[in-house]
Amino acid sequence: MKNPIFITPDEISAILDALHIQKGSYVCVQASDRFCKHIIGEEQAILNVLMDRIGTEGCLFMPTFSFSTLDPSCLATNVEYEDWKKIREWQLGYHPILTSCDQNGALANQFLKNENVTRTTHPVYSFAFWGNTKEKEIDQRSNFPLSFTHALSSFADQQAINLLFDKGPEESVLLPAIAKTLNKGVTSLQRAVIKKGKNNAVKTFLVTEIDGMEEELLGYCYKKETRLGKFPIYRISLDEIQETEAVMD
Repeated sequence: MKNPIFITPDEISAILDALHIQKGSYVCVQASDRFCKHIIGEEQAILNVLMDRIGTEGCLFMPTFSFSTLDPSCLATNVEYEDWKKIREWQLGYHPILTSCDQNGALANQFLKNENVTRTTHPVYSFAFWGNTKEKEIDQRSNFPLSFTHALSSFADQQAINLLFDKGPEESVLLPAIAKTLNKGVTSLQRAVIKKGKNNAVKTFLVTEIDGMEEELLGYCYKKETRLGKFPIYRISLDEIQETEAVMD
């Protein structure tokens, strides 16, 4: 049977059944733009299925990273030194509502349009939350690298799940936090621009770099793989998921 060109919300719901995602689950979602474009209803259809399944007693959240706010000295792509001054002069500072998402792009940008979604104030590595969100998850402090003490704390105390649609396990947002917990990787200082009133301000923050360590760090996770047509889908967690029958309305 050929892979379907268009995927229905009901097919996504069936995948959630297979991965034992149910009412009250805490789910961190990452999805490629390519996957979203094959869903009938696109990004909002995916969000509707997830919100209906999890409910407000659970929590749906995702990375809303915005690399456009990084100082040119910290950009991964090579930027000529002569251009730094121009970029710094015209760069827009991070704003939780106005700044678009680079990581998780299309899905994250659509997520931010939904009611009762809260985005953290980290100038680059922000997250957005919907549902049963705790204060420590929103209080994402820039003087501490991504870890299980704030934005990803539900992986430590709520058996949260990282759900990846058409993204490889090595792209999981869990990996830098695992490295931080195990004192692995390289911690470095970066800087970004935030919007402060009518002006911009520079904010420094710590990050844990894990280049080349992805496979090692995945060894500390539980992983399950399935497929929806041609798209791989992964469930990653720190705890083994008890695969009981999903609780439905």
